[in-house]
Amino acid sequence: MVSEFTPGMQLSEMFFQEVVKEIIEVEYPGLKYTAALVGSGSEVLGFDDIVSSDHHWGLRLYLFIDSESYDMHYDSLIRLLRTKLPFKFRGHSTHWSFPDPNNSGNQFPQFINEGEVNHRIEIFTVKKFLKKQLNLGDKDLTDIDWLLLPEQKLLEFTSGKIFYDTLGELLEVRNNFAYLPENVWKYKLLSEWEHIVQEIAFAGRTGEVGDEIGSIIESSRLIRYIMRLAFLLSRRYIPYTKWFGTVFSQLKIAEELEPLLLSIFKEEDWKQRDKLLCKAYMLLVEEQNKLELTPEIFVEPIPFFNRNMTIVDVQKVVEELKKSIVPPLDKIPNIGSVDQLLEVGGGLEAEFAEKARIFYEE
Repeated sequence: MVSEFTPGMQLSEMFFQEVVKEIIEVEYPGLKYTAALVGSGSEVLGFDDIVSSDHHWGLRLYLFIDSESYDMHYDSLIRLLRTKLPFKFRGHSTHWSFPDPNNSGNQFPQFINEGEVNHRIEIFTVKKFLKKQLNLGDKDLTDIDWLLLPEQKLLEFTSGKIFYDTLGELLEVRNNFAYLPENVWKYKLLSEWEHIVQEIAFAGRTGEVGDEIGSIIESSRLIRYIMRLAFLLSRRYIPYTKWFGTVFSQLKIAEELEPLLLSIFKEEDWKQRDKLLCKAYMLLVEEQNKLELTPEIFVEPIPFFNRNMTIVDVQKVVEELKKSIVPPLDKIPNIGSVDQLLEVGGGLEAEFAEKARIFYEE
């Protein structure tokens, strides 16, 4: 029985080093491969806890081999592990249930005392894993292709840990996806600022007419855009909603920005919320100026026309950033990438991506 929680990444690495590695090396001496835990799962991002262990959590990892070895040895490797793995390791079952079609395809560790182990050591070539994780083929990626890649999926692919590597291919490909290309990055920055431009007056306008709940909702939407800009300015992939705030708090800029955003949530006066939002915009502009993407931009709180509300003229930021975008993204409206258009969680952005391609390429 397991007495205390061991993070899934640590557990899987020990499982590989103490059990799986020896099985492979005895039966397949000289085989070049990579062992890693990447992709989906809270343990890949390092955020798992005892609650995480209720589904899709346990002894699992990936083995990556080259195409020739995959064609020759895939079936035999799967069978080898089914028959050679112990039934449990450090109190955890190595055997998993089959995917449950009535429970979102979830699998759960199940203790057995005999028979073959239905393990979660999945075997891929790097190419096949890229197809599974990012729906990518062989061709070089264009800027449009990058706009169709949800950042959560990119984060999953570049997170986790490589336990052992004599192949080298996975590390090389992960390095290629370490962050967005320059032109794509600038376009996504531009688009996030554009979201603020379009809604910057709404928190004040709703408050002005006495729509307090509307003002709070609009302030929250603007805070979300601010946080996404913080990720972009920090060159960090943006996770989906479950880990959005957790990862945001790790950003250097969050040291100053997070207390400010929390104070906006707590503020009951919409006029004060407006002023605090302006401080957040100005902080972001200062941060962007440090990156020297454009000539230095100066902004300050100003009235919105002759109304009793305060904004910052972030249209200046959009106009300057627009000048730095090169083809083909300079011809696309400032709507952003697929996950700036749609955020539903669970990776469903990827299902929308190919349908969106038609729009981007028109």
